[in-house]
Amino acid sequence: MSNWLKIVGTQAGKFILGLTGVTLKNNAGNLDVRNNADSAYASVKASEVTVFNNTAGFGNTIKTQSTQAADYAYELPLNDGTASQVLSTDGTGILSWVSAGSTSQCLTVDTTSLAFGSGATVSMFTLPANAVINSVVVIVDTAFDSTPTMSVGYSGFASKYVASTDLLLSVADRYEVPNQAVANVSTEALEISYSAASATVGAARVLVMYSVPA
Repeated sequence: MSNWLKIVGTQAGKFILGLTGVTLKNNAGNLDVRNNADSAYASVKASEVTVFNNTAGFGNTIKTQSTQAADYAYELPLNDGTASQVLSTDGTGILSWVSAGSTSQCLTVDTTSLAFGSGATVSMFTLPANAVINSVVVIVDTAFDSTPTMSVGYSGFASKYVASTDLLLSVADRYEVPNQAVANVSTEALEISYSAASATVGAARVLVMYSVPA
């Protein structure tokens, strides 16, 4: 058995590895890997593949994660998509181009603290025009004494999003009020309307979760 150290030649159009192995072809300067019959491309397996920049000598490497525990196959889209599109999977490895979601549609959470000694009106934040409040969560970290109450809304509509009957400040708990109310055409300066009722202890947080349709 001999060892081939170097193969030099310009006349052969292809080189076959084994009687039923793959065929390596020089196709106008490109390396083609074909089946033995030269009728179709053959699959190639490697631990990683690096594509180099011929000008600067830097490369980009594609490889799997070391903790991968199963085989996966991905089918690329039929075209190159359009500007700003991103790759999406159907869950079975079929990839396609889809438009990226707008950040204006993301859920935003704003938090305001309420203490037993707070004033009758506690400013929160300005809700953007046409925003949709998904829910308001009131977390009573420390139970209030006496019988204080609170509501969430804005000037003239103090209970639009949370009514005083939706929670008990005297009980430490998490109170969630689902909502789908749309804001005014302009904006809303949200506020907490608070009645202390002589409370001397107590602390709560009000979380408003909202989104703005694109």
